[in-house]
Amino acid sequence: MILTIHADASTGSQSLRNNLIQSLQEGKAVLWLVPGGSNIPVSVAVMAGIPEDLTPQLTIMLTDERYGTVGHADSNTFQLRQAGFDPKKATFLPVLTGASLEETVRTYAETAQTQFANHQIIVGQFGIGADGHIAGILPGSPAATEQHAWVCGYHALNYTRITLTFPALYHLSAAYAFVYGDAKREALKRLETELPLHAQPAQILKAIPKAYLYTDQ
Repeated sequence: MILTIHADASTGSQSLRNNLIQSLQEGKAVLWLVPGGSNIPVSVAVMAGIPEDLTPQLTIMLTDERYGTVGHADSNTFQLRQAGFDPKKATFLPVLTGASLEETVRTYAETAQTQFANHQIIVGQFGIGADGHIAGILPGSPAATEQHAWVCGYHALNYTRITLTFPALYHLSAAYAFVYGDAKREALKRLETELPLHAQPAQILKAIPKAYLYTDQ
């Protein structure tokens, strides 16, 4: 079930930040999955508000990345850092290492499985594309039909994408989606219906125990 909250992004980022802080204050090991794109300002605001003394218990991974050389201008990691994202004393696990696409996918899948197993709380942060994609899972893509591997790498129109897949996202404790702008109106209407995951990957939010969707629509 998705709880839709009509509020601005600052209200949503405060809710996500409070959730993370509470879990960290309770002494729990927390894994936070962050996206790129329009969600980057939200991630920066959330991280800025987490007290530094709590961050050693926090691990941060990307939901998806754009393959290329380390630090290339289109990578989510580069754009996060350019926007001022400061992990403080948290562990930040980048996707890109300079390895081949196949090796990068394999290594990140192993990392994801290890980190998911080692953390009590796993919180995913997402945007939703106008086409209904979530993370790097585009409708009709190989990632949208992957049923076993935790990470998929594939060539799309604009980027070669590396993304966590549905088999990984099923393990989330909670999800926060931030969806703003008229361009997302139709995607949100479709989310109110029942569609197969390969047609609208954002439907995965309905399978997560606690899913919060912040929107102006």
